[in-house]
Amino acid sequence: MSLSHLEFPAFLDTSSADLVADFFVPALQHSIAYDRGVGYFTSGWIRQASEGLVGFVENGGKARWVTSPILDENDWEALKAGDEARSDEVLRRSLLAAVHDLASCLKKDTLGALAWMVADGILEFRLALPREKLSGGEFHDKFGIFTDDEGNRVAFNGSYNDSLQGSRNYESIKIFSSWIVPFEALVESDVVRFEKLWNDDDPNVRVFELPEAAREAILKLRPADRPYSRPESIASASGSVGDGETGYPAPGTIPSWLKLRDYQREAIEAWKEKGMPVGEPASRRGILSMATGAGKTLTALYLACKLAERNRPFVLIVVCPFINLAEQWIREMRKFGLEAIGCFGGRVRWQQALADSFQRLRYGKGEILPIVVSNDTFASQEFQALLCPDSIVHLLVADEVHNLGAPHLCQSLPEGIKLRLGLSATPRRHHDEDGTEALFRYFGDIVYEFTLKKAIEKECLTPYMYHPVLVSLDPDEADEYAVLTRRLARFIQSGDKKLKFSEGAKPILMRRARLLGQARQKLSALDAILGGMKDKPSRAVFYCGDGRVNDPVTDEEQRQLDAVAKLLGDQHDLRVRTFTYRESSDEREVILDQLRDQKLDGIVAIRCLDEGIDVPELSFGFLLASSTNPRQFIQRRGRLLRKARGKDQAVIYDFIVVPPDLEGGIDDQAFNMERNLFRRELIRISDFCETARNGPEALGLLRELRRRYNLLAS
Repeated sequence: MSLSHLEFPAFLDTSSADLVADFFVPALQHSIAYDRGVGYFTSGWIRQASEGLVGFVENGGKARWVTSPILDENDWEALKAGDEARSDEVLRRSLLAAVHDLASCLKKDTLGALAWMVADGILEFRLALPREKLSGGEFHDKFGIFTDDEGNRVAFNGSYNDSLQGSRNYESIKIFSSWIVPFEALVESDVVRFEKLWNDDDPNVRVFELPEAAREAILKLRPADRPYSRPESIASASGSVGDGETGYPAPGTIPSWLKLRDYQREAIEAWKEKGMPVGEPASRRGILSMATGAGKTLTALYLACKLAERNRPFVLIVVCPFINLAEQWIREMRKFGLEAIGCFGGRVRWQQALADSFQRLRYGKGEILPIVVSNDTFASQEFQALLCPDSIVHLLVADEVHNLGAPHLCQSLPEGIKLRLGLSATPRRHHDEDGTEALFRYFGDIVYEFTLKKAIEKECLTPYMYHPVLVSLDPDEADEYAVLTRRLARFIQSGDKKLKFSEGAKPILMRRARLLGQARQKLSALDAILGGMKDKPSRAVFYCGDGRVNDPVTDEEQRQLDAVAKLLGDQHDLRVRTFTYRESSDEREVILDQLRDQKLDGIVAIRCLDEGIDVPELSFGFLLASSTNPRQFIQRRGRLLRKARGKDQAVIYDFIVVPPDLEGGIDDQAFNMERNLFRRELIRISDFCETARNGPEALGLLRELRRRYNLLAS
């Protein structure tokens, strides 16, 4: 039922009403989102509002709290245990196992339920601390916004805190509904204000995620006043591993459950044995070229912990191209007792914390300093100035190392760091020999290679079926293609066996690639494939180009991404969301969680899933647009082949445009150009076929096309 069906008074107080029963419970039961900024929070409120929270969870609701860092100690332990369990499947299962009946657990084992809901992403907490002109004060605001699945919102402001005491005090709230015109602007202002706080964009309030809050020591824990002891489920989840005091494993501890595979041990030994430059016994360099999904992260962290055992103090720096990937590394490092400083975003988020940590290390106050940094931040003078590799051993791990071959990044690689490890499924840079050479000069050669074929054979990755889908260009697209082909032929550089173009060809090549990528018949072919499926695909990714197409019904121009999403939803009743740079980092995390939980059938992406994002549950891939860059298609395939429970194979549909027969023909030079361009596409297709279960059959579908271009032997 919609929030708009509820009739709330404009004002409620604790003297004449029960705020929880009369307002919070029905609002939660009718909402899918709840955003709350509040001065104080205790788990007692969770127990009070249990009836509403049960309905909220059944709705698939997500709640976000921004509160002060003044917390009961047991509440903090529950929040911390839940946050740790978000990245630790063992802890998640232990919490979930304790929750048989959510309604009962919310009342009898409130802390267990609280931790479980944090672990499952239903509740998310961040802690707010005033700064700048508000420095020395406390976060004392009290407002909130409920949102239903129709977009209706109810906002409230007042003196009420989310605590048992808040219900005992004289408190009041004012209530504003978005569908009542005079209140629409007031509701929107609270929405904007909350998002500003949540994203740490308020210049006078610093907002911390839970691990960051613990690291920055901003917590002001007060003794618990509840009349019961800490539930055993939380005690075991947060304190069963580690030093017995913090609940974390000791820094640099290799988890007992981690058993390296043979090839991972071989990779580590290869880096140790082959990676020593002549005359530099204290140095090690090397690149591990391992198939996407083969466990590069765990291999690198195991190696780092072994190095840290013999080198104290020790600095571990992991460099990542994307923030989503950096956050994944931070989560994985916690399993090894490493609470990393995340160096990305504005300097205010990390610079002082990093400087203080280095200083503590220099004065013997610490042993291991783990850092996860984005490529751009790593290249900055502010970050580089804090490094001290001459006095402390540093290990630099570069994930998706090929990205660091870009000129503005490779120039910033610090020579003082002697331990260097590069990770990538595709270390060589496409059409950039200089960048590849610079990369290998710094990180060393490829010392170990574990191909996708080996990974499938050793059952490290999932087998897959590959289906090429041949589509034609529409007449007007074919006409444009012919014009571009003839223009492109003028820029061929002669006298070289390889196909090369002079500089003026680049914009024409880009237009040609975009034309092929956004061919309208791809939508019709996708429609036919989905219509012929016995069961609709789930956990699917639809890769699109960044071009535009015309809607077949309205003839209006729209992005291919939007046209595909509309087709999937309107014609095939698939629950999908777009996954692009337009969505914030937090939104993308929510989308991926929804996909994992099967609240979505698929995501429609352009490039945001190409590198690093870990979604092992993906089972179907629809490649409506691809490049001949090996890095892109290898990474995309790797995303789909990660192992997951209940997943026995992946299925890939690859939409390939058949070049049209050009009216009036083309000369030999233009034909040879077309042949060479198609050969590049054929290399990609053959690579997919080579390791597919149905490889020969799939390649056979292209026989006539290969015959046309005299490429049957390719």
